[in-house]
Amino acid sequence: MTEQLLNARSATAPLWRRSLRLLIWVSVGAYLGAAGYMTTFQRSFLYHPAPEWQAPGDHGLAGAERIEIPAADETRLVGWWLPPRQDDKPVFLYFQGNANGLARRAGRFGLLAQDGSGVLALSYRGYGGSGGAPSEAALHADARTILAELSRRVAPTRIVIFGESLGTGVALRLAAEAQVRGVILDSPYLSVMERARASYPWLPVSLLLADQFRSDQLIRQVDEPIFIFHGSEDRVIPVEDSAKLAALGKPGQITRKVYPGEPHVVPLDRGPMPDILGWLVANP
Repeated sequence: MTEQLLNARSATAPLWRRSLRLLIWVSVGAYLGAAGYMTTFQRSFLYHPAPEWQAPGDHGLAGAERIEIPAADETRLVGWWLPPRQDDKPVFLYFQGNANGLARRAGRFGLLAQDGSGVLALSYRGYGGSGGAPSEAALHADARTILAELSRRVAPTRIVIFGESLGTGVALRLAAEAQVRGVILDSPYLSVMERARASYPWLPVSLLLADQFRSDQLIRQVDEPIFIFHGSEDRVIPVEDSAKLAALGKPGQITRKVYPGEPHVVPLDRGPMPDILGWLVANP
C-alpha cells in the first residue's frame, strides 16, 4: 500500500508542476501584453481631441477671430483670438484641458473677456482644426511659439498664462521659461506621472510613460504670482494635488483657493471669476 501511494504521488507531481508553470507563463504573458498595450496606446488615454474646427462666432463670442499660427515645424495651429478692448487690461493665454475643443470653453472665454480683457486660445495639435498629433514635447514647443506671437501683439507684462487641467502643465513650463504678468492654474495636478501611478499601480509608470508633465519640478522655477483654484469634489485630479503643488512653489508667491462642492474644472461663474479679478488687482 505504501509503495502504491508513493507511485501515485510521483505520477501526479509532474502534472501539478506543469500546471503551475503554465499558470505562471500565462500570467506573465497577460501582464506583458497589457503593459505593452498601455505603453503603445498611452497617448490615446491622455489626449481626447475634438478634431473639427468650430468658429468662435458660432458660440456667442462677438468680436472673436480665427487665428492661425505656424508651429516651429510648420504644423498649422488654429484657434480663437479675442483682442483686448482696453489697453490697460490683461490678455489671457489659455491652455485647455485634455478633452474636447475650444467650443466647450466658449463661456469661459466670454467671462474672461467681459471687462475688456483679451483671450488667445490655440487648439492643441490634433484638436479643433490644428494639424499634427499631441505630445508633451510638441505642446511645450507650440506654447513657446504662441507666446512669441502674442508678445508681438501685446506687452508681456499684460500676459496672464491660464492653464486648465492638462494645460496647467503646459502653462507652468512656459511660465518657468518666460516673463509674464502671472499664472492661473485651474484644477492642477502634481504631475501626470503621479496621476498615472495612482491609476495604474501595477505598471512601472516611470519607465513607460512618455508624457509625464512634471509640474512638481517646474513650479519652483516660476517667478511670477500664481493663482491656483480647485473644486473640493474633483474626481479627476484630487484637490490634494494642488495643495502639494502649491507647497512646492516659492513662498509668498502663490494664492490658492478651494471651492466647496465644485467639480473638476470649476465653472468661473461660481466663484473663481471675481477672485481672479481680485487677484489681478492685488498683482498689477
